[in-house]
Amino acid sequence: MGRGAATPAMQTLEAAQRFASPAQAAGALAQRVGEVIRYGVKARGRASLLVPGGRTPMPVFERLRTLTLPWDQVYVSLTDERRVPPDDERSNARLVRTHLLQEDAASAHFYPLHREGVGSRADEAACGAALGLLPRPFDAVILGMGSDGHTASIFPNDPALPRALDPATDSRCVATRAPDDPRERLTLTLNTLLQSRWIALHVTGTAKWATLREAVDSGDPRQFPVHALLNQRHVPVHVYYSP
Repeated sequence: MGRGAATPAMQTLEAAQRFASPAQAAGALAQRVGEVIRYGVKARGRASLLVPGGRTPMPVFERLRTLTLPWDQVYVSLTDERRVPPDDERSNARLVRTHLLQEDAASAHFYPLHREGVGSRADEAACGAALGLLPRPFDAVILGMGSDGHTASIFPNDPALPRALDPATDSRCVATRAPDDPRERLTLTLNTLLQSRWIALHVTGTAKWATLREAVDSGDPRQFPVHALLNQRHVPVHVYYSP
């Protein structure tokens, strides 16, 4: 770590919850999300959950769907999406339907972000409209991180990065471009993600942990967008890590 007073990012990393295996981390994260959902429904009559795509959260989804929760009062959407057809195997919405919205969890209300066959600005508007159907602040948000330090679909060196990280933006969603296929993406802006009561960053593998440490030490959200998530004081970020 760098010298001087600890930044919010440093404090968040130091408080990371470490687990011996990915299965243990996924189980603990699913249990905690379940507790947040139960509390939200009890306190406000409904709860909202935002989840990422990719392989890392699949064990979390599969544990979460087995929990006894008031699923018919839970509103689910995504932190980001690949702009592909909903039945494409790379679609995050398809992943959520396949691995989370099964059994009792199938009664949850699900709002995909991407509208097929429209341009980027119209897709941003459709994404914003979908999010408007969820209770806010969001009760629970799960995020992941890529090996390049991106989170959601907020990528380094992307022309859309300033819009995605702008703390004053009115945009709920931004069309971005990934460094690998499928390149066309849709992401919630950082400002939208932070309109949350509870946020988890789920990181698996020693290589990604090294990237996370490098992001914190760099202090540069342009190089490592995840730094902007960690280095803010609006809402705590709970890191769940396993090798």
